[in-house]
Amino acid sequence: MSTMVKILEILSDDDIQWLLSTGMEEQFEPETVIIREGEFTEAVYIVLEGLLGVFVSASGFKQVASIGAGEIIGEMSYLENLPTSATVIAVEPSIVLSISKDAIDDRINNDPTFGNRLYRGIGTAISQRLRKAMSRIEFMLMQLEIAKKFPVESP
Repeated sequence: MSTMVKILEILSDDDIQWLLSTGMEEQFEPETVIIREGEFTEAVYIVLEGLLGVFVSASGFKQVASIGAGEIIGEMSYLENLPTSATVIAVEPSIVLSISKDAIDDRINNDPTFGNRLYRGIGTAISQRLRKAMSRIEFMLMQLEIAKKFPVESP
């Protein structure tokens, strides 16, 4: 499981109750596509159980990240109102809570403090993902520098 702060840790108990009563629990078997890169999604998802893999076409459709319980997906597309930037696939049996964008928008309009907490949670999740990605990039750049200094000779 990830060590990242989970969005549910930032939301209030009332917020969580609202999510649970409004959202729809969905179960996914391994290899099931939940979000497809380049498409619009009408929901934001919170992983309740299981493990999801994140795949991007630019990587040759290799897994670039894992998403575990308590983490959110579809949030970037929600915030930007743009197509999704990655494909998300269940890696193991998983349960997610699907909350429609319209329901979230209605709740924010009726309770702006919910919006503050939600956006803070989403911002924290995105920030942590970016820090993790930057750490990976830094590691890869270090490995590239080492490879330049000590090239492997071809047979």
